[in-house]
Amino acid sequence: MLNLSQSAAANVRLDSWKDIAAYLGRDVRTAIRWEKDKGLPVRRVPGGQRQAVFAYTAELDAWLRQEELGTAPQGLKPDSFEASSGTAEAVPFPRSIFPVNSGGPKLRYYALLGVVVAAAFLFARFGFHSRTASSNFPVRVGFTLNAVQAFDSANQLLWTHGFTGLLDPAALNDVRPLSDFAYIDDFRGKGDRELLVIAPFRASPNVQDAARSEVDLFSSRGERLWSYVPEGRFQFGKHEIDGPWMGTAFFVSSSAGKKQIWLAAGQTVWGNSFVVNLDPSTGKATLRFVNTGVIHVLNELKTPQGNFLLVGGFNNEPDTGSLAVIDEAKAFAASPQTEGTRHKCVSCPAGDVDYYFEFPRSEINELTQWHEDGVIQVEVENDEIQVRKKELQSDGARPLFTCSKRIVEYDRCR
Repeated sequence: MLNLSQSAAANVRLDSWKDIAAYLGRDVRTAIRWEKDKGLPVRRVPGGQRQAVFAYTAELDAWLRQEELGTAPQGLKPDSFEASSGTAEAVPFPRSIFPVNSGGPKLRYYALLGVVVAAAFLFARFGFHSRTASSNFPVRVGFTLNAVQAFDSANQLLWTHGFTGLLDPAALNDVRPLSDFAYIDDFRGKGDRELLVIAPFRASPNVQDAARSEVDLFSSRGERLWSYVPEGRFQFGKHEIDGPWMGTAFFVSSSAGKKQIWLAAGQTVWGNSFVVNLDPSTGKATLRFVNTGVIHVLNELKTPQGNFLLVGGFNNEPDTGSLAVIDEAKAFAASPQTEGTRHKCVSCPAGDVDYYFEFPRSEINELTQWHEDGVIQVEVENDEIQVRKKELQSDGARPLFTCSKRIVEYDRCR
């Protein structure tokens, strides 16, 4: 594997279609098609019916600059950011992913990282302050195998923070780009642009090793302001559930002009999970919700009656998707479970959710026998909430229901 201390600009030889595709941030079929249709500079070793291919990163970079100058690679879905003028602008994705060499099972692990991490980028939203955005502020992030990088509006690298472990998006319950777990904002209200990263780690390339998460807040200059590792021990019936805990979702909201960070963390074996509210200034965590089952998504519903945290996921007792609606003014709430069962949290503080929905399996889901049909998307738009639930083993999900934004009408959405 390429030494991470080497420059990303080094002219490195890539010795397989997998390595070439990982460097490009694409799958192998796309890389092959680009060679055939667009002249991607790939070479072949003479001899044999199935000639081995290789390519040089400098030539790939030069080809990419010609083909994609000023645009993000086709197929990636960048999150647009709002500049201080209120207009949207796209920033080219950097070629900061390090290639890997062939090597059996380890190659499959690193190749997966290369493909998924290559799609890891984030555009931040501006406009919270009247001051003009400075080039010293990060507006986008990129990831290598063990580091996070911050880039300014001119696409220049501001700083790099190296982690002690390998970043592993595959450690998440459903593989998502690392950009889904990064966010740039003025979290502390001091006019800075801090970077929040929920980083998934695995101790080694062995997928059987325990995975963990670390939450870090960095200043615009790359100083780590605080770090939080999800921790907790809960008693469900007669069973004690401990870590390691993996961050599965987060949501940033504003209340009374102050930022709030909501983080969901799940147990990597049993799936039981909890939600904490993190203090943006100190990283101190306050336990707010415990769920018997995994949590996939967080959102917020603002109503005249107050703000409500929306928690979508799966519940182990009814064995199906779930949605919790929790008044954020409450100190704590737990998912409603049957007394005396192994699903009831007996060590949790007292507190109930305001509304809790359990969604039955569809006929298609029963036929395909896809077990974990959890809620994976919760959207709030205008006067409706839309929930999407995973029904198939593929990435497809179907809309389950929509209902009025007014909290008093939630009981009509069953």
